Amino acid sequence: MTDLYTTVREAVTRAAGISVNATLSAVNGSRHVLPPTYADAPHKHNMTEPDAHGVAAWVSIDSAASFANRIEDKLVRANLGLDPLRVQVAGQRLSTMQMPHRAFDAILRDSLLNDAPFRKTKIGQDVIKASAADAAALLRYDPAVLLLGGWDSTGLGGNKGQERKWPAALSVEIYATNARPIQRAGGRIDPLGITLDAGRVIREGDSYRLVPEGEQAPAGAERPSEINHGNIAPTLSPKGVLVEEIKLSGALSLTRLRRYHFGTDEGNLAARTALALMGVYGINAVIVNGLDLRRDCELVADEVSWTIRATGRSDPLAFAMGDARRALKRALGDIELSDPVLFTAGDNLEQLVARSR
Repeated sequence: MTDLYTTVREAVTRAAGISVNATLSAVNGSRHVLPPTYADAPHKHNMTEPDAHGVAAWVSIDSAASFANRIEDKLVRANLGLDPLRVQVAGQRLSTMQMPHRAFDAILRDSLLNDAPFRKTKIGQDVIKASAADAAALLRYDPAVLLLGGWDSTGLGGNKGQERKWPAALSVEIYATNARPIQRAGGRIDPLGITLDAGRVIREGDSYRLVPEGEQAPAGAERPSEINHGNIAPTLSPKGVLVEEIKLSGALSLTRLRRYHFGTDEGNLAARTALALMGVYGINAVIVNGLDLRRDCELVADEVSWTIRATGRSDPLAFAMGDARRALKRALGDIELSDPVLFTAGDNLEQLVARSR
């Protein structure tokens, strides 16, 4: 078995990247899966146009952005201190790896440390000023930005024209081939037998009242089925696909990680190794125990292959889940992560949340 820490440490100095490919199947053995649905998609799913036989060559099962969020969830659950910036808001505590834009998210922007807004604190200033030439602050406070990407677009004009963009160094997607869209029936059979003849109802706050028998129903009165009583006739709507193969394909760009600098040659090597192993651990954790994507899309990996790719050569990479965690913990011992820092939501943010409930 590979000494994963040493292998990846060597790879970050010379290889172009690490690829992962897997063949997946539905846990129940079916060829029917449910991709994510989109209201404005022609066939409710992100897919190529079906041919004359109704078969699409490709359909997305899990996007790169969605998979990145799954990686973050596994890294948070690993409890390795990779998300030291946290916010206490509306009775819950969120870390940057639970915020859509990570360290550049509006939740953190609108939070305070010792009465100072995030972007006015030393931590905030260091994060904002980080660049490829000196990315040490992001490594210290939110390494996920360097691995999964980020965009400082939430400054409300304070940094207009100077917004940093950090392209993702890691991208993984799940897709299926030869997908045939299918329709699913939906309806409701009422065990109480409430019928349309029972009359109309008028909503009043959280409840409703019945229109008295014999009275003309006023405008706005609704049928019982509109408040979830009575039968609803079954209807068919596009939902789900029958597929031939389900594949996972991804890459971690070591070339991109080498664009980031952290002070010294040894610091560069340690940081890039830690970031690469964050990616390897995160991807593997999702594959091993995180492919319950949604209802009717619970998947399992039948075959998984990892490869270190360099110009003119490809070297297979084999390791176990425990190896990935041990290698990552060792790599994190070579870098300096911040201790946890807890920000508190500002009044505006708390009010926005309260008014939304």
